[in-house]
Amino acid sequence: MNNSSKENEKLKKSTQMKSPIMNQTAWSSLDPKNVKTAGEFGRRITQIIENNLLKVDVQKTFLERLQKRTDVSGLLGYGNFINALVWLSYQTGHEQLRKLKEKLIADIIATQDAEGYIGILRDKSLHIRALWDMHERGYLIHGLVEDFRYFGNKPSLNAAIKLADHMLAGFEKDPTLRPNMTDGDPSLPHLDFIPFPATNLGCDFAMLELTKVTGDARYRDFAVNFLKLKEYSPKIECGPSSLGNHAYTQLGHCLAQLNLFSMTGEEALLETTRKTLEFLLKEEGMVITATCSEAECWHQTQSGLQNLGETCTGFYLNQFMEALLRLEGKSLYGDIMERSIHNAMFAAISPDGRRNRYHTPFDGKRHYDKNGDTFCCHNNFRRFMSRLSSWIYYLTPDGVAVNLYNSSSGKMMLTCGTGLEISQETDYPTSGNIRLVLSPAVEKEFTLRLRIPRWCRQGKVRLNGAEAKDAPGGDFYQIRRLWKKGDVVELELEMQYRWVRGRQSQVGRVAIMHGPKVFTLNPERTPKLSSHPDFEPRLVMVDPDRPVEVVPDEHVRPGGVAAIVQGWGSGDQNFWPHLERVPTTLSEFPDPDGEGIYFVVPDLKSDKIGDDELMGSKAKGNPPCCHP
Repeated sequence: MNNSSKENEKLKKSTQMKSPIMNQTAWSSLDPKNVKTAGEFGRRITQIIENNLLKVDVQKTFLERLQKRTDVSGLLGYGNFINALVWLSYQTGHEQLRKLKEKLIADIIATQDAEGYIGILRDKSLHIRALWDMHERGYLIHGLVEDFRYFGNKPSLNAAIKLADHMLAGFEKDPTLRPNMTDGDPSLPHLDFIPFPATNLGCDFAMLELTKVTGDARYRDFAVNFLKLKEYSPKIECGPSSLGNHAYTQLGHCLAQLNLFSMTGEEALLETTRKTLEFLLKEEGMVITATCSEAECWHQTQSGLQNLGETCTGFYLNQFMEALLRLEGKSLYGDIMERSIHNAMFAAISPDGRRNRYHTPFDGKRHYDKNGDTFCCHNNFRRFMSRLSSWIYYLTPDGVAVNLYNSSSGKMMLTCGTGLEISQETDYPTSGNIRLVLSPAVEKEFTLRLRIPRWCRQGKVRLNGAEAKDAPGGDFYQIRRLWKKGDVVELELEMQYRWVRGRQSQVGRVAIMHGPKVFTLNPERTPKLSSHPDFEPRLVMVDPDRPVEVVPDEHVRPGGVAAIVQGWGSGDQNFWPHLERVPTTLSEFPDPDGEGIYFVVPDLKSDKIGDDELMGSKAKGNPPCCHP
């Protein structure tokens, strides 16, 4: 038997091994190919495929640098690009995308050397030591593992194993190896303030996934014993003084700890997650658009200026909440996800789906990332879009849960062994009207759970046209019955506008919301205000005691809405009682030209102003995390 045959035989046996996985999750996702989306999610998924992924020059963007290996350090993000290609081509069946995925992966694997290395570094002595090399390889391993998981591509798994083994061998030879930019080129800035957890971000999660598909505990042990995954518990400090405060890093390692918890059930792995969640929701770590970080680091001032909300951090915040949703089944996490999706994340992409943002502020002008199609934010956004449809439906131990509302359908096998098809028709988040049709293969008793958001004071649920029943906000509404093919559930979520009180640096100001949507001021849409010589978006005054008109508006998206409020422009506040109120059109937050969401008000004591239902010290009904 030649070496190649021996290797394939070894691989075959390793993938048949059963690793000691202990599944602690309460809920599970559907197979991605069994969820079909239409509506806003479907429109944006099509857009990210046709206008983004298929428009990338992969040869120039990724392959040339991998083939030539002329770099001394740097990050491309090709592992995350592959990850998004795998998920989207699998779930949509898009033939052109699948072919792109296959060619790119084959071409990248062709660059792997005899020692197992894939990367951009010309000097072998720089492997791992050059900044971001380890980080990049972790994501490539994960992307290749996903290709094997969904497409059964054994060359991808072979390459992932070789790449991981190369990394392990490097640390076995020299355990003191640590990435630093000056190792490659002394002329580059000295960045030894970047801690090891930031430079190996993504590796621990990838190694756990590699253990899952191979049964080889060496990779899990590397994450636990060398990367110290169990011990990861940094003190949360704010401000960009050190990347030890790096929000993306902490969320990424929390996600890896939750992954390890699903394998071992060790309660201590939840401690950093508890601390992080407490900071986000109770200690001002998350802003109203449901994102976090300033200049990539933790912040708690509620400032919305230019470096707010790194896109990578936004994606990982959603993954973090989704992992907690699967673990605990609490509606809070879905509430945060939908707020983030419809605001921070959808605002991080240009209207045509082609350009991404590094940061997405809510005060001042927004800018697109200058890194083109490389680096982390572009490719993590692509990963975000690839995961979106998988966050709609979940299998529960006793039935199915609907977490996100968007026109879609899902096919699944319930834990009782009965097949179920569920379809959803809605214009959400324009309105709160959702129609669900359930079709089990045979009549079967199970529980349907519907998330009733915290912003909804009172929902109504109607089954097969019968009298509607109340569904209070802030939990999953449960219907347990004997279901039959064609049963119809109609959900009405009371979607009214509401004024939300600002906190920290936004004290004395208010924002306006409608369902999960935040509204923003686009100066070009408010010429009566913006033409004033003293115009400043954050100084615009609104009157919360006057009715708000929510009207159809397709400036941001098909079927969207705008809010028309009554207010006064900059320079007029001293005389506001005597001046005519100006009808002011506010767009949905993803408006690329939005420049402000918080406004001055004449009277903060107005009974029309309330607290944010999701975050802040007065947030209502936020349960403790991880087994209260």
